[in-house]
Amino acid sequence: MTFQGLRNIRIEKVQYHDLNDLEKIFTGAFGEEVDVAIIRQRIRRIKQFYFVLLPLSNLSLWLKNLFSIYICRVDEKVAGFMQVSFFNRGQLHLDYIAISKQYRGQGLGTIILRKLIDRAARNNHDIILEVRSDNPAYYLYKRLGFVSQAQILHYDKNLERSIHLTTRQSIKGFRRRTDNDWRQVYELYLGSLPLRLHQIARREVREFNPNLLTKTLEWFKNYMMGNVKQQYVIERHGKIIGTLELQSYIRSRSHIVNVMLDHDYEALRGLLYRQALYLLRSHQKGKLGTTIYRDGPEKQQVLEKLGFIQTEAYHLMFRPAHLALSKSFETNWQQQSGQINKLYSHKPVPAVK
Repeated sequence: MTFQGLRNIRIEKVQYHDLNDLEKIFTGAFGEEVDVAIIRQRIRRIKQFYFVLLPLSNLSLWLKNLFSIYICRVDEKVAGFMQVSFFNRGQLHLDYIAISKQYRGQGLGTIILRKLIDRAARNNHDIILEVRSDNPAYYLYKRLGFVSQAQILHYDKNLERSIHLTTRQSIKGFRRRTDNDWRQVYELYLGSLPLRLHQIARREVREFNPNLLTKTLEWFKNYMMGNVKQQYVIERHGKIIGTLELQSYIRSRSHIVNVMLDHDYEALRGLLYRQALYLLRSHQKGKLGTTIYRDGPEKQQVLEKLGFIQTEAYHLMFRPAHLALSKSFETNWQQQSGQINKLYSHKPVPAVK
């Protein structure tokens, strides 16, 4: 870990004029991991509606997360960024961290992470993140006190190879989700989590029962970006035992499917994925992606039987707020960080004109 040549470092909340640099850094760092077209579209929409949505960010957690982006400057040049979001009052999620190529290998990522840890500890926030299993940053996270709690597997499938699967599935109790279903869906979410994740991945109830403002803003976002969301449930004897959610990014021809099931009804997983393929039958080109926890071979076997291919594996990592850094790392950090001036600043965002 070296900070040689890195002086006058400042970390501050993103501003409108930073968004072009943000797009370049993000697509350069994550171009092989995410759909670049989706990211470009998202950042350009933020730019387009920046001065409309920013004043509302104090009213909506969804909008607050949209603007929780921090830029790292070295000698006034944008060298990296991180984006965080909030699971609940006590836990934050590190969505992305990216360093421009010319600044890599100099310890800048460690600086950004260390400041995030310091700030989270002061606010009594745990930190959660995902990192690819083959990413060397995994070992940096471990040195900083993060512990892998589970593995997440990502699968993809080309829709043009699914024509023979696009037949309607007969699933008893399958219907569209309504606003009144939120409490049972939340209970299903808690019940479907692997046991060891119950204390570290607690999504808030309000995510499942958003207020009118949040729902309106989400509808507006999807409308402007050309996205389509479909939500369904399976109900048996008055109880919701499964859900199917489809998020379609029409312009980039990519789709995401999420399935939740009560453990006693795991046998329905294959039928739900087939139903998803049927619902997407009009999209003869594009890609369908999904993620599962690695908590048993059954889920993997279902996906592989339907022609899904595992493309990536991630570690879900957790760092509690009360955890102290090791003495050796803390001593090294204090010695090295003496070089750095004005490390963390919060400039006021320009008022809307």
